Amino acid sequence: MIDISTNVAVGAGSILLFAGFMLGYTIAWWQRGRYLDKALEDVAEPQITTLVVGDLETRFRRSQG
Repeated sequence: MIDISTNVAVGAGSILLFAGFMLGYTIAWWQRGRYLDKALEDVAEPQITTLVVGDLETRFRRSQG
């Protein structure tokens, strides 16, 4: 016969399993975002904009993001 303590243990176990899955999924999603940002920084070179003021030429580096 299944008593209440068994049902509580099964329910608590399933909740812990789901919480662990969600924690792992969140960490993986966070790492994916960090990896994607780093990969885009490595691939995308900064644009160089030339601003001419009289005879003075100044270059500004502007990020593409």
